[in-house]
Amino acid sequence: MENCTTDNLHSEPVCTLTGNEFLPQQGITFADQVLNFFNSQGGSAQSPWGEVLLDKKGIQSDKSHGIGRIKAASFAAIKDVIEKGEIILPLDYYATGGKRQMTGMIAAPIKIGSDSFICVVVVIFNLIEKRLYLHETFLTEKIPEIAASSLVRDSNTASPQSRGSIAKVLSKFFSSK
Repeated sequence: MENCTTDNLHSEPVCTLTGNEFLPQQGITFADQVLNFFNSQGGSAQSPWGEVLLDKKGIQSDKSHGIGRIKAASFAAIKDVIEKGEIILPLDYYATGGKRQMTGMIAAPIKIGSDSFICVVVVIFNLIEKRLYLHETFLTEKIPEIAASSLVRDSNTASPQSRGSIAKVLSKFFSSK
């Protein structure tokens, strides 16, 4: 990774990736590859709300929401997004995982190969800890289209786990700036 320098959604990426991060390896699971990477970064990130755990529980939760090559590679950008990104959904109680939980969203531009993306990280909080819940990565130019085509509820009541809900929050953030 290189070019991890800024925190504005309309500027340079906080992280530049090749797109080949976390390719399948014989004898090591995807989750263990990502966990080893997170551990090499200290196993946590400093968010505007405090320390966020980057652990196997968060990886498994994130992975269970679906994963393709872009999302897989973008796991390498999560710490930079949390630490250098912008809050796009303030910390509050939202329906998450079938119950109301304290969550917030942070987004930042990243580059994968030659393409520009916005990576959004959803952080979930409980009384004991803050942890990665899930993340999504969107081609910057496709955000309005994704948000427009998503049949989701208003972002104040929608579950942040929905890709459409995340895109809708991100689209509202862009349009309000």
